[in-house]
Amino acid sequence: MKKTKNAFLFALQGLQYAFAHERNFKIEIFCAVAVCIAGFVLGISLIEWLIVIINIGFVLSAELVNSAIENLCNVTTKEINPAIKIIKDVAAAAVLLAAVTAFICALIIFVPAFFKIINS
Repeated sequence: MKKTKNAFLFALQGLQYAFAHERNFKIEIFCAVAVCIAGFVLGISLIEWLIVIINIGFVLSAELVNSAIENLCNVTTKEINPAIKIIKDVAAAAVLLAAVTAFICALIIFVPAFFKIINS
């Protein structure tokens, strides 16, 4: 039980670090809160909520993995290294792909919900 508790505490410390030091993570948290507020205001369905929550988790998880990879690369070497650049670029691309996917899902969910409210 203690190992599980410690693992949970370490994960929370990781979230705390990311929120304190990673600018993009803060921006993504802000966007997640804004999307949740929009979801409540527009009254999206249960299935739409599930899609929104999965996408929020997908983007935030990708950002955390990207940050971990970048920090690991920075510890590995301070010199310019083409292989490290590729690693960092690919990790950043994963976040971009997650964010674009989430944005497309948001458009599909929120645009019709917005027009439904306007036309009511």
